Amino acid sequence: MSSAPVLKPENKVHIIWEGKKYLFFGGYDYYRLSCDPGILKAARDALSGYGLNCGGSRVTTGNHPLHLQLEKVLSEFLGTEDTALLPAGYMANLALFEVLGTRDLVCFYHPLCHPSLKTAITMSGLPAREIPADPEAFDGVIREKGKRPLIVTDGTYDELPPLPAYDGLAEKYDGVLLLDEAHTLGILGKHGRGAFEHYGLDTGRLLLTGSLSKACGTSGGFVSGPGRCIRAVRETCAYATTSAPSLPLVAAGIASLRFFRDHPGRIRDLQERCVDVKQRLVAMGFDVPVIPTPVAGIYLPGTEQAGALKEALKYAGIYPPLIRYPGKPDYFRFAFSSAHSDEDIERLLEVLRVFRSQMS
Repeated sequence: MSSAPVLKPENKVHIIWEGKKYLFFGGYDYYRLSCDPGILKAARDALSGYGLNCGGSRVTTGNHPLHLQLEKVLSEFLGTEDTALLPAGYMANLALFEVLGTRDLVCFYHPLCHPSLKTAITMSGLPAREIPADPEAFDGVIREKGKRPLIVTDGTYDELPPLPAYDGLAEKYDGVLLLDEAHTLGILGKHGRGAFEHYGLDTGRLLLTGSLSKACGTSGGFVSGPGRCIRAVRETCAYATTSAPSLPLVAAGIASLRFFRDHPGRIRDLQERCVDVKQRLVAMGFDVPVIPTPVAGIYLPGTEQAGALKEALKYAGIYPPLIRYPGKPDYFRFAFSSAHSDEDIERLLEVLRVFRSQMS
């Protein structure tokens, strides 16, 4: 039996865990679009009209007008030439590196990048090494390797990566910046386009990958960028031999992106809430970067403190989001959403304030 917790949503901000109701600061559904009436209607309409499954891959019998529409909407939203839709973000990264593995590139990846990126890099066979922390040292390493660099990073970690510096190096050496926007699509930037919009980067030199399962509240992965590269993605084994994404979820993805287009105020409000909460956590003494993303990771020394915080949260009726994730140390991952009330936020912060004072 799996050791993963079994959680049943009770409403937008509560779950049932081990038979009890808890306030929930977990997951990725930051706007709760997974239960938005308009997005659910789009999924229901597609379900009643087309059913669940296309019955084929995109290159055989499973290519549907809704797939093409979502790709078009994604390209328009991101400002790119073209987009290839895949069933999941993991598959999107595998498909892209199936293409990149044929190019004369040397790969530099952020040490904290998502496991799907590290797996894809390994499978590609490209020469690869971690990005040095010092930008000047990074410049020297690229120069030493003597090949066009492929610079790979997620859009956010505990802190935002230095994307302008990476973009500048990619331009200097005629390379490519690959940005996985899975956790920043719908979150960063004035229009929620992601980390590249937050920093004002030109999409002309970028390859973007991501997932619709986070802020969009639905499912599916994508690769977006220059048309020539996206055409090559559509010829990969990863793209060609996998079943087409489920149409109700595709319809929901279209509706989610239109939600972001039509509600920039919701994006701004969540960014402001995240900055405010993190500023207050810093004032309590927690080492949390103050950036406008919904996740605050709290790392504690030793199992004793982690166990104490877990029990304090449970006693207060808050689910303890203690995360054990491949390749990372254990930590508490608190995710703030637009659905949480001010009272919900205050309840969590009071538990953390008391815990911090007791541990000092």
